[in-house]
Amino acid sequence: MITADVIAIILMLAFFFGGIILGFGKTLKLLTSGLVGKIISVVVCYFLFGVVLYIPFVQSLLDKMIFALKENGNFICKVLLFIRLDLIVFAVSLFIFVQLLRRWAVGLIKSFFEIDTKPMRIINMVLGAALGLIALVIFTLVIFQVIAWIGGTEGEFYQSLSGSVFKLDEIFKNNPVNSIFKTIIKSFKTE
Repeated sequence: MITADVIAIILMLAFFFGGIILGFGKTLKLLTSGLVGKIISVVVCYFLFGVVLYIPFVQSLLDKMIFALKENGNFICKVLLFIRLDLIVFAVSLFIFVQLLRRWAVGLIKSFFEIDTKPMRIINMVLGAALGLIALVIFTLVIFQVIAWIGGTEGEFYQSLSGSVFKLDEIFKNNPVNSIFKTIIKSFKTE
């Protein structure tokens, strides 16, 4: 057992018992607030952008905005048309809507799981522990990805993971987050 394994065990216990203490509702709220919540909203917006953009109601509103800018015809309106103000307004509106929807959904889920009955308390604790461990795995994969970008997959950090009981060296080398980023970068290159 190497040092990384001991750290992994300590972190697993901390996230497991933290999830039990906080419960599913509070853990979910903690994980989806702040910067992480905004990142979640941006990712959701990325996937929804094309779908929502072609809803007839949305297209109609955007066409009216473009028509009004073209009708005015002054220099500022031409600049706004050039920078695609319609898409900027749409993207910002979608982000605000997704943020509000995310907060509402998390609040509703939190309230549901914090109903004060014995079965719900047990479910809340068990799901909180599971969510805590899932969060640890996700954070570890993201941290491994950042370290791989900085030091490479064959660097000093990778060497320090060899011989891990949890196969951390293999997880580091074959990180699934890397394939997600490669797919996203590839989709930007094909557009």
